[in-house]
Amino acid sequence: MKKFIGLGDMSKVNCSSVLNVIREAKEISRKEISDETGLSWGGMTKIVNRLFEKGYIKEEKSTTTVGAGRTPGVITICKDYNVVIGLDINREGLVACVLNLAGDVIKEYSSEVKCETKEELLQSIISFTSVVVKEHNAMNILAVGVAMQGIVDAEKGVSIEFPGCKDWKNVPIREILVNHFYYPVFVEHDPNCMLYSAIYKNPAENSVLFRIDRSIGMAVTIDGKILEGNGLLEVAHNIIVPGGRECMCGKRGCVESYLRPCLINEELQENAVNEMVKVIPVLMYNMAQVFNATKIILTGKLIGYRDRFEDKLLEEFYQYCSSDKIKVEFMEETKKVVYGAAMIAVRGAIDSIEV
Repeated sequence: MKKFIGLGDMSKVNCSSVLNVIREAKEISRKEISDETGLSWGGMTKIVNRLFEKGYIKEEKSTTTVGAGRTPGVITICKDYNVVIGLDINREGLVACVLNLAGDVIKEYSSEVKCETKEELLQSIISFTSVVVKEHNAMNILAVGVAMQGIVDAEKGVSIEFPGCKDWKNVPIREILVNHFYYPVFVEHDPNCMLYSAIYKNPAENSVLFRIDRSIGMAVTIDGKILEGNGLLEVAHNIIVPGGRECMCGKRGCVESYLRPCLINEELQENAVNEMVKVIPVLMYNMAQVFNATKIILTGKLIGYRDRFEDKLLEEFYQYCSSDKIKVEFMEETKKVVYGAAMIAVRGAIDSIEV
């Protein structure tokens, strides 16, 4: 079942929408919140008061006077106590960050991962997360956001498949983490987390993101909203070259078969890259056409080596369209996935408040 994550739909303004307005403004009056969100005064007051009660925001006197000496109050985020945890679970390694409600990164973590078996992977995740939680258990941890590689059912919090982990099938990762750590947990596909971190401040037109390393992940925005669906955007084993390279899945010509050989032991393999830059632009163009996208974002570990192949890749891509119709952007992967996971945790925790 498809759904959309709203990033700017003011017809459904909620607590996280109001918190985002406060976060972006740094300090803001009640009237400005009402004007910015389109909420009635009563609706705005109800949400703001609940955020006060929870200790997520505070009100102080402004240094600016209005009218006959009246000093208006300004609302700001409480930064010091409430935090969320973001996790990026990827076969390349585990990454975490602790974020306050203002979006400031308090601390970052990384670790190697064992993921040949389900038992190994779960143990790696729980041990790693335990370290993060233990160091911040004196704070009010509101939620944990989890970016999962592979196929994910975000609504149910289930990791359906994880690349390279053969006995990892339909694992209820949200339930496992909730039962272990007792915090609300929000699970999302890792490219969606990356795209969320890229656009939550500035929702844009239709766009497609590809996270590329030994395999490929994909995320899509339509009218500034992230498209979700169980297995909907899994393109790693789409046939891109009929009868082409043999893939680990047993088929020939899969997208992944042209990515996996490009980077071995952190060394770029020139022959494999020369093949890759001819076929990946075909996927880019086809997906841009399917979703009527005007922007393509390329990120991931392999894209970190783009100075070695960027010109060739763009030359191939722009055989199919003009640069004024579809813009290609490159984005550094560092922190984007885990930050997006943490921001999704903020949204989920704040939206759970009853108003």
